[in-house]
Amino acid sequence: MVLSLMVAAPAFANPDVYLVNFRHAKNTQSQQLDSQLPMAIELAKINAEEVIIDTTTAAKWEKSAHDAFNRNIVPVFNKWVGLPGFVAVVDAKNKTVIGCIDATRTASDMALDMKTMAGAASGDPRLVQASTAAAGSPCPATYNQPLG
Repeated sequence: MVLSLMVAAPAFANPDVYLVNFRHAKNTQSQQLDSQLPMAIELAKINAEEVIIDTTTAAKWEKSAHDAFNRNIVPVFNKWVGLPGFVAVVDAKNKTVIGCIDATRTASDMALDMKTMAGAASGDPRLVQASTAAAGSPCPATYNQPLG
C-alpha cells in the first residue's frame, strides 16, 4: 500500500517581492494605507505577496513574527517592528529592501512604485534619469537598535 501526500504550495512560494506592511489599527497612517493598498496591489499587477506586520495586539505581533520568520525576512521585521504606517518592498530572492511606500501616496502612485520596484527584483532593466526621483517614499530610519 502506497500513501501519497499532496501538499499545496503556500501562496508565498515564489513572489518577486514581499510588500511588508507595518501597521497598527489605531495609527492613522496605517488606516489610510490599508484603505489604498489593496487597490494599488491590484493595479500594479505584480508577482508580490503582502506580509502584514501588525502590532495592534500581542497575538498579532506574535503571528507577524512567525510570518517574517517563515519568509526569512526577520532582519526587516526587526528593523521596523513597532513603527506603523508604511510598506517596505523587499526583494524576495535576496531579502533586501528595495524601497518603501507610505500613506502619502495615491493608490495609482503606489501601484507605479511597486511595479518599478518589483521589476528591479525580477531583473527587468530600469532607465533612471538624474532628474527623476526614485520610486516610492523614503524608508524611515531604523526604529529598533540592537542592544550592546
